[in-house]
Amino acid sequence: MSLRNYHDVLFLLIIVLLFFIGFLGPKFWKIPHPLFSFKVLQNNISNSSVSIKKLNQFHFNNNYLSSDQYEDKKVVSQWSELILNNAQNNISIPRMYFPYIPKNISQYQINKKKSVFTAILLPIALRGNELVLEERNVMKIAFTTNNIYQIEHFSKKYKVKNFKKINFSSLNRLQMRTIKMELLKKINTIPISIILAQSIIESGWGASRFAQEGNALFGQWTWKNDDGIKPKENLDANFSVKNFKSLLDSVNSYILNLNTHPAYKELRNFRISQYNMGKNITGNDTANFLQKYAEIGYKYVVKVKEMIRENKLSKFENSKLIVY
Repeated sequence: MSLRNYHDVLFLLIIVLLFFIGFLGPKFWKIPHPLFSFKVLQNNISNSSVSIKKLNQFHFNNNYLSSDQYEDKKVVSQWSELILNNAQNNISIPRMYFPYIPKNISQYQINKKKSVFTAILLPIALRGNELVLEERNVMKIAFTTNNIYQIEHFSKKYKVKNFKKINFSSLNRLQMRTIKMELLKKINTIPISIILAQSIIESGWGASRFAQEGNALFGQWTWKNDDGIKPKENLDANFSVKNFKSLLDSVNSYILNLNTHPAYKELRNFRISQYNMGKNITGNDTANFLQKYAEIGYKYVVKVKEMIRENKLSKFENSKLIVY
């Protein structure tokens, strides 16, 4: 073998040896693999392009805020600036969901309090609407595939007319079409500015007793004694304000209420007409159909519209969550 060929073979053997050392070495000598902690807020609060994992529940995520940081005014303020900066610059919103409103929110200065509450509710409201759209798609597929189980499920959840009298095992074509048209009218989103405005009004920017003790953002009533909080001024009332395990549960229940209750039938009729014509469905226009939400009637409509206008909530209507 020539000297040159010998060097070539030796070089090749060294390369192969290094290759196996690189792959097997750490395992053989038990060298620990490096661990990385993605502390979005602690390490780089200003970096809006940080990749964030998809999570269904914010409080299960150890890479964001810990439970003690919910009450850290400095950290929460910085976080709210990140969220609102994204929204104002048409940058997708991180999927970061607070499980509850900070207990010390009343200690913030008024403008900071408003910013923090809006930043907390925005991603949750977007997620609530996203879940409704997912249901809408599943419902449409159910009719395409003749999935009677799913059709019955959505008919019950969205309170289809005469639901209890329908024999789902023998639906004819006309019945199927009628049910589908009603569900298309009911299973749809609520303008983000409406969700924000009503949560602000009904919870006092998250500072109300019902919001603090029961994640109740929209003042929904319940007649189940073990499912709500009694008003202090009327402890003998036959109703309570419904409480929830999380803010997302509160938002989901509110959206379902607007999508099913007979009091908001006109709202849903307006929405489907706009939807079918390809027009934008704004919170300001949709608010016209909320007169039955409170005892003050049309004054409540004016109140919602003023809240949208004074706090410029319409700018959030086109906000989006990060897509993975």
